[in-house]
Amino acid sequence: MQNPRLVIIDDDPFVIKHLSKHLGEKIPQLEIVGISNPIAPVGFNIYIIDREFGEDSCGQDLMQRVRKLAPKSLVIAYSAFLDRDFLRRLVLEDCEGAFDKGSLEELEKMTALISSYIETGEPPKQSAEPPRGTVRSILNLVREWNTRISTQGRAAAKYHGKA
Repeated sequence: MQNPRLVIIDDDPFVIKHLSKHLGEKIPQLEIVGISNPIAPVGFNIYIIDREFGEDSCGQDLMQRVRKLAPKSLVIAYSAFLDRDFLRRLVLEDCEGAFDKGSLEELEKMTALISSYIETGEPPKQSAEPPRGTVRSILNLVREWNTRISTQGRAAAKYHGKA
């Protein structure tokens, strides 16, 4: 892909700065712009979207606007709040990835997804059979969610001396 452009849409300036620095070091050809308001700008190949903007949970609405403006773009959710309902909505909106802000491993997975997209110029391939692919995607998201809940529960129990 020639001249890949990425926008980070997040209300936290630290997240914008951190992601910009990380992605700029890992993918130097990437032009990166940060926006702290939940708007859907035109002219980008890659969108990284937060879920929460202050007290408003408008990530899904933002994703819908991005999909209308740039249907062939790579759209990624990057949030600290990845609950089951939000993950389900992301799948239905054709989000290519959802990553937890609190995990360096997730950051590396997101970086690999972006690099792959830039190399191929195509979002990750969907299954040839959409209903099955969607079900598989939802099942994978639910498994990931259950793993996170289990891990967080064990960590909380350990912290409170119950494990």
